[in-house]
Amino acid sequence: MKNICIKTVLLVLAGVAIAMPFGMLAQDNPIGMIDQLGGNVGKGSFTVGDYAVDAGSLVEIITTLVNWFAWFIALASVIMGLYAGFLFITARGEASQISTARQTLLWAVIGIAVAVLSFSIILLTTTILDL
Repeated sequence: MKNICIKTVLLVLAGVAIAMPFGMLAQDNPIGMIDQLGGNVGKGSFTVGDYAVDAGSLVEIITTLVNWFAWFIALASVIMGLYAGFLFITARGEASQISTARQTLLWAVIGIAVAVLSFSIILLTTTILDL
């Protein structure tokens, strides 16, 4: 009973963490503090040695790199989930192979959660800071 309660609480917390960005983006900004705080982030330019760097392009490069990384993690996690399913099918009752399949599936689910959270963080950051 205690194990089921812990799993239920963790599942609810994971659902709230995944759904939270959508609720935040649906809110109105009545005070206007977010726009004032993040209004100048990512705008302007600065110099590194003899080279002028546009801050907007730097933000775009970082966002693009994080997006690519998140897509890679998501794709690798889905492939690992399929591999875990293959391990379950071919286990034929062997406890060691079933244990390996469970661990693989667990890490695949964690990888998908990390990918979803990274997409949410990118979306929240670019929306809040108006980048």
